[in-house]
Amino acid sequence: MMKPRLTTSKRAYTLVELIVVVAVLGLSGTLLVPNLVDRSTFAIQAASRSVISDLIFAQSDALANQEYRRLQFIKNEDDVSGSEYVGYCIMRVTPEDFSFPYDSGTADHILDPMSNSDVDGRYIVDFSKDGRFGDVRITSVSIDSGMDYITFDEFGGSVSSSGGAPGTGGEIELEGGDGHRYLVTIAPFTGKTTVEVLESGS
Repeated sequence: MMKPRLTTSKRAYTLVELIVVVAVLGLSGTLLVPNLVDRSTFAIQAASRSVISDLIFAQSDALANQEYRRLQFIKNEDDVSGSEYVGYCIMRVTPEDFSFPYDSGTADHILDPMSNSDVDGRYIVDFSKDGRFGDVRITSVSIDSGMDYITFDEFGGSVSSSGGAPGTGGEIELEGGDGHRYLVTIAPFTGKTTVEVLESGS
């Protein structure tokens, strides 16, 4: 005698149920994540990464093209004291014009294929006009005992403006709107960079 087979019904999620769950998770993430993560922290981290990566790029570009490259920090023209910087640029220099002051009109900027139309393809990074960096400011720059630029030679080493002697390194300080402060340190001659959080902000 054959035993009757027992049938069990398996219940699965419907497409509508899955869509509702995904929508609820998406909404929760949208509401919760901005409150858990401080946007100012992201902005100053992005700014410090930008400075470091472009220092490395300027050094690599000098080595690759066997030319001198300078990363020049650009001052805020509206700052009467002249102590605050809005960003920086990367340009070609020669030993003959090492000591000339920066002039945006005559500087030989290298090209940046990712740049926007505001800078006509020139390699210029302006924190005040780039939404990724929020209200981050470059509060101080001191390279090679007080200069606001660093120059790399065709071998990738940093050189000072006085006779092409090896560079002595320096520091760049960045500050976010909420008081977060980061310090980028450049090592003498090699140009190796490190970053340090000075204070967590309020």
